[in-house]
Parts: sequence; C-alpha cells; structure tokens
Amino acid sequence: MHDVVVVGGGPAGCHAASLLGQRGFDVHLLEEHETIGEPVDCSGVIGFEAFEALGLPARLKLGEIRTLTLVSPSELEVRFSPPSPLACVVNRGAFDRALAAQTRSAGVTFHLGTKVADLRLQDGCVEILFKRASGSDRCGSKTGQSPGVAHLSKSPQGKIKARMAILAGGPRYGLQRRLGMGRPADFLKTAQTEAKIQGFDEARVFMGSRVAPGSFAWIVPFQKSNSSFARIGVSAKVAPLRFLRDLLARLRSRGHLDCLDIPIRSWVIPVRPLRRTYAERVLAVGDAAGQTKPTTGGGIVYALLSAEAAAETAAAAFERGDFSAAMMRTYQHKWRKRLGREIRIGAFFRRLAERLTDQEIDDLFRIVLSDGVLRAVTTRARFDWHRDVISFALRHPALGRIFLRGLFR
Repeated sequence: MHDVVVVGGGPAGCHAASLLGQRGFDVHLLEEHETIGEPVDCSGVIGFEAFEALGLPARLKLGEIRTLTLVSPSELEVRFSPPSPLACVVNRGAFDRALAAQTRSAGVTFHLGTKVADLRLQDGCVEILFKRASGSDRCGSKTGQSPGVAHLSKSPQGKIKARMAILAGGPRYGLQRRLGMGRPADFLKTAQTEAKIQGFDEARVFMGSRVAPGSFAWIVPFQKSNSSFARIGVSAKVAPLRFLRDLLARLRSRGHLDCLDIPIRSWVIPVRPLRRTYAERVLAVGDAAGQTKPTTGGGIVYALLSAEAAAETAAAAFERGDFSAAMMRTYQHKWRKRLGREIRIGAFFRRLAERLTDQEIDDLFRIVLSDGVLRAVTTRARFDWHRDVISFALRHPALGRIFLRGLFR
C-alpha cells in the first residue's frame, strides 16, 4: 500500500505530489491522458508570482503582458501600463511537462493513461479503481519507458490503495459529491482558439453583453516561430461558442485574421469553491476544489497555494497517524486563511459585475478615464490579487454607486 495517490497531473496535482515526494513519502500520481499537458484547457496566461514560485525555465515563456487595454461595449478604452509586467504568456503544455519533470525528480511515480473510475474508503486506506487508456500497452505511452512512469496493471482496469488521496483532476465533481464535498455553485463557460494574427502587439480585454455576457473576451498576442500569434477566447455565463465565432469574424473582416477554419476548445471554470474540500482520507485541490479567482477564473496561483496547504495537512496526518475528516479539515482552514477573503470579495464583486448593463459599463470606463482614477487603479492592480482594486472601486463614490445598483435589481 502506498502513502498518497494524487489524481490529476496538472499544476495542482504535480505541486502537491512534488512537495510530498520531497518529504520522503511514497507518492503515486494518476493522470488520465497519455501525455502531460495535453489537451490544453487554459488561456496560458500566468502571473509572474506563480511562474517564479515554481522556478521553471524562462524558455517556457512566449511573451509578457506589460500593457493591458480594456474595451467597453461602445469601444471606450482604458489602458493599464503598470511599472512591472502583469503576467507572462506560456506554452502551457510545455509548462505542465516541466512541472511534471520536477515532480518526478522528487521521487513521485506517474501512471499516465489512467482514468480514475471510483474511490472507496476502506478500513485504514483509500482504494482507487481505474481504467487504462484503450490501445496502450502500458500507462504513459505506446513505446518505451520514461523514468518515473510505472505499470499499474496490464489489464484494462485495476485498483491501487493508499493511506490517503488528493483529488486534483480538474472541474469534475462525481467523486467529490459522493464523498459529501458537494459541487461548486457557479461556473463560467469558456471557449478559446489560437491563430496567426496581424495588428495586435498588446493584450486586449472586451466587455459587454454582445461579446461576453457576464464576463469578458480576450486577445493575448505572442510570438511563435518568428510569427505573430494570439490566443483569442471568450468566457461567459452562457454558451460562449457563438460569441467567440462572432469575435473571430469581426477580426477577419478587419484584416487581423487570414482564416476562420481554426480549432476551438471549450471548457468550464468553477468560480466558487466547494462547500467542503476534504473528507476522511481525501483532500481536493485546485479546480477540483473550485479554488479559482472568481473575478477572472484564473487558478494557477490559487492551485499552488492550496497544494502547499494540502501537503502540509497530509504530512501532519501521517505524523499523527490520523486521517479522519476532523484532521483533514485543517486543510480547509489553511487555504481559507490564505485565500478565503480574496475569494469572498471576488465572488461578491462578480455578482455585482454580472448585473451591469452595457451603458453602466461604459459609464464606469468614463469615470476610470477621469483625472486620477486610472492612476489610482493602476497602482493597486496585481494580476493574481484583486482585493485592493475591488475595495477601491466599491468605495469610490461614483464607481461604487454604479456597481451597487445591481443589488436593487
């Protein structure tokens, strides 16, 4: 029997596994896909804080976001240019694989092409039932044996036992619901593509009911193979595909895109955490726990911080020999102490922002463009931490008046 099984090979799962591997625990990581980092369901924009905290090589960066232009429904523009870069654009697949390599170097064993079908609490352990990817002669790839990638079973299905488990498999909540953790109360629906583009050298964010109801759309340019590319996406409270196609068509009509026959990926983002992120012998981390920024849906830095809290809790549980729900609850106390206030304020702000009319969004832009307001907002802006900007906006007499109108609708 192993010490810990981690379900999911994204940043949350890898970081938690790596920290526990460094402490000497026998950790096995199960990832349903046969290649780490594929498919990519992410904008690929990562705050500098998160990127630097991982100590990953600079070659993973495709570009930096030093200026961000926000565009209102009537095409008013607010341009943020803080003194230091806001974020970096990364090759997300390579980013995940580099993080996985660090995790393997910490002694963690990977089982790729291994999909978890069920999780059962037994006397003294967790039993995880899995299914292997069809057509693969082993977990991980169809040829060769990568270091740190192991066999679980030669049969199409099997099981693995451990003293505890960490769920980090993204926004899927079947196991969490069966364990009494519940399901996030709110989601954003997202669609994105990547294409060659002309005429954009700075990131742009678009707002309004005609482009992204309840959220925003984006164009994030970067350089690849000596050509200009951009990630173009929409998140919304409704199905986003129609809005993304409309945005792409407008870009094509204005000469920015050569072709509309480009692949699009869609996914969902939780923007409210689980009611409980723990159960007996089990913790949930990252998207699997709904630990994202309610304002934007970004989740990397929250995932890393929560993974650290999970590793600390797991280590304490092994030290005490106590894997009860009461012991696992200390994980929720830890991550909420670090992130809880940010999430509460961000969730409240999202509820207000979702109720804004296009006219009110335009009015907000006019106020921000007035003397002193843009400068004050820019000095408070941080890519991963929005509480200061939100507090300023809600306390500002003119801005706050517009945002709070939604409370009375």
